[in-house]
Amino acid sequence: MDVKFLEGETTSRAIFDAVVEAGFDYVELPFSALSALSTEKVAELRNELKKIPCLACNLFFPPALKIVGPQMDVDGIKIYLQRMLPFAAELGMESLVFGNGGARKIPAGATHESTWANLRTITELMEVEAGKAGITISIEPLNTTETDIINSYSEGVKLTEGLNHVATMIDSYHVAMENQTYDDVLQNPSQLKHLHTAYPTGRMVPSPTDDKTLYEDFIKTIKTLGYNNKISIEGALKATDPTAIHEEIKTALGILKSFGW
Repeated sequence: MDVKFLEGETTSRAIFDAVVEAGFDYVELPFSALSALSTEKVAELRNELKKIPCLACNLFFPPALKIVGPQMDVDGIKIYLQRMLPFAAELGMESLVFGNGGARKIPAGATHESTWANLRTITELMEVEAGKAGITISIEPLNTTETDIINSYSEGVKLTEGLNHVATMIDSYHVAMENQTYDDVLQNPSQLKHLHTAYPTGRMVPSPTDDKTLYEDFIKTIKTLGYNNKISIEGALKATDPTAIHEEIKTALGILKSFGW
């Protein structure tokens, strides 16, 4: 279950607690937010993760770090990777997701080709540091309302060609938003290293009123591939008070498990 880590927000606290109580295997946190934690907050994080492991993180880069275009900060990217990936490994993380749709958009005055080259440079830098840390970084294809580059699994596979520690992933929400199928995943199953899911309408966590065929098709495909790794729910909640949040999250987990996950 994807949540934001304790930032003083009641909802975040309630979500974290609900994920623990509902019996999820792990929690997925925003990686860039961890980079800004004080020593005191890091200690708090370590204590919280005694309740549930953080095996994955999303939101890889902090917003202030320029990752494409003429202002691309290659030195800053290197420093960030060298500082944060050992920290991630120390906390027990296995998978990190590079989405950052807005940050990786083709900048004004740049081209698709130049931005693609920037992203390839990043993946090669990631490959070195992820290999040292023993972590896999997955490129997340996003729908075209969020970014204008890497909008399909096959593009992610192409970007990470020849790399061992940087692969790609799929989010059933983005697949649905782009009216895509899972055919390209079936063609390159070895590159699939992580999964996200949410109900397309409103990008919500699974609920009893959803069209269940969307989850059924998704899980059937990944089972066909023999995938037996992590899947995170990355969706919004209707509930706002702690009790209702707990029930909604518990129900979402139950729906995925009903399909044999």
